[in-house]
Amino acid sequence: MNLVGFAKQKLVKSCVISLAIFYGSFFAFGVPLRAYAATDLTPAAKVTFTFDDGLNSSLTQAAPTLAKYGFAGVNYVTTGCIGMTTVPNTCGADEDEVYMTWDQVVQLQNNYGWEIGAHTVSHPLLASSDPDFQTKKLTASQVTQELTKSKNDLAAHGINAVNFASPYGDYNQTVLAQIAKLYESHRGFADTGYNSFPYNDYIIRDQQVQAGVSVDTVKGYIDQAIANNQWLVLTFHDIQPNASADPEDYEYSTSDLDQIAAYVKNKSVPVVTVKDALVKGTNLLANSTFDSGLASGWTTDAPNYVKKNTAGRGSYPSPTNSISMTSTNKNIHLFSPQVSVDPNSTYVLKSYMNLTKVKTGYALGYYIDEYDSNGTWISGQYKQSVSFAWPQTAGYEYKPSSAGVAKARLQVIVPANSGIVAYLDNFQWINEGVATPPPSAVNNLVANGTFDAGISGGWLTDGPANIIADGAGNGSPANPVNSVKMTAVSGNTHLFSPKTTLNPSANYNLSTYVDIRQLTSGEVGFYVDEYDASGNWISGQYKTGVRSVGAATASFNYTPTSGSVASASLQIILQGNSGILAYVDNVVWVEN
Repeated sequence: MNLVGFAKQKLVKSCVISLAIFYGSFFAFGVPLRAYAATDLTPAAKVTFTFDDGLNSSLTQAAPTLAKYGFAGVNYVTTGCIGMTTVPNTCGADEDEVYMTWDQVVQLQNNYGWEIGAHTVSHPLLASSDPDFQTKKLTASQVTQELTKSKNDLAAHGINAVNFASPYGDYNQTVLAQIAKLYESHRGFADTGYNSFPYNDYIIRDQQVQAGVSVDTVKGYIDQAIANNQWLVLTFHDIQPNASADPEDYEYSTSDLDQIAAYVKNKSVPVVTVKDALVKGTNLLANSTFDSGLASGWTTDAPNYVKKNTAGRGSYPSPTNSISMTSTNKNIHLFSPQVSVDPNSTYVLKSYMNLTKVKTGYALGYYIDEYDSNGTWISGQYKQSVSFAWPQTAGYEYKPSSAGVAKARLQVIVPANSGIVAYLDNFQWINEGVATPPPSAVNNLVANGTFDAGISGGWLTDGPANIIADGAGNGSPANPVNSVKMTAVSGNTHLFSPKTTLNPSANYNLSTYVDIRQLTSGEVGFYVDEYDASGNWISGQYKTGVRSVGAATASFNYTPTSGSVASASLQIILQGNSGILAYVDNVVWVEN
């Protein structure tokens, strides 16, 4: 990294960590999936791998490493640096690094399933200045230009960037409010820590990972997220096979990233992108962005102090309109419409709030009124108070107090003489759903069906040169690291499962993940060998074959041929002279 880069990073460490300490000391709210997973509407551990700047190594090193384990990451792209493929260059992030081309950014999204977020155009300090590389603070219009043009640059290449990371983690209240108009979330850099459900979308905490941060340290981060059902966001920059040992170079080794991904996989922690981590669902509140003002059931007891604001004080996706609340000499309230609720369900409530002024010792409050089926008030719950004067999302879970609760409504409270000025927008009331028991575990009759132990545990082959264990991430999406690679030769070769003891009167289902990469003719076939009680082969059944390129699950039902069948074995047949290159994985044999 060049010396200008050194100066930039050192500045940010010194000035932004104080903000992180401020957040940690004065603000805590809320209650304590695998790649491509949808939003999980319950508190649960999850991990997100983020990478900043749009560096070429995200495609050449990070993406293949994560893909081995079925994971995708997030790249926050500095759009003005895209296409700078030689060094030195003029990228404001670091002129001694190689960046992706636009085709490569699109490839990262479309081929590897990564989310692409925005990271400005030129990688400036958004809220500060520095005598070495940015002598003047950006004007408000320049900040808006950086935020808007980066989003538009990405859109011009078919990328809908809805999440943002500020360069160097440099932002203030004014900048964050502007970010909130254009994006649904913001991740800083020095706001270190963990995210508790249902998250503050505009101050997403992270853990930095670069030279000096050991694999064991990151494993500790993961363990804490698991223990506390938190969302862990890891922030990387450059990934290299031979990474620099200088933390100021912001490099991390490919092998260490691999170890971290393997640990996450081993711990069965879902890996999600930012857009999949954020809490979303069917909103039970009408007019939640106040485009119709105080209407559709929204009311107030102080219309002179609680009213529609049209000056762009709201949040993405409809920032023009919001509700302003200004304290007076009595308590004032914003009331939501009444919502029909199921007393057996749990709900998530979340909203955007920019609390611009508040006196010491006061807080804006959230309270839920509960009503019976006749509309009579029967109970209520005080949910949250916020005195943190920054743009943010406020969120919490709600479960009706008793079986008698049929409806509920939210009230937002501004205490008398509190000095509060707040802008509220984008209220969400989402049903998490009635809890259901987890599905029963599958009793797989085949040992080592995922080949995590290679071709062993009773698995055999008559083609050890062309049917081999593979550990390069070519297996089924649920557990992709290990599989069996099958490459056709001149004659038929086979992969044999262990013998399985059977009930001859029972019916079974067998399934196998098959990914055929190349095929000239022929098939990958499936045949069941049947044995008597003495282990003698007595009969067999050809069941099915896979005859086309692509990934699929071959599945079939099987009933033993006769009462003499005591055990059986699956043989997977690789047809000779077929030109087939295939990977098989996740062999499951269950009794129906």
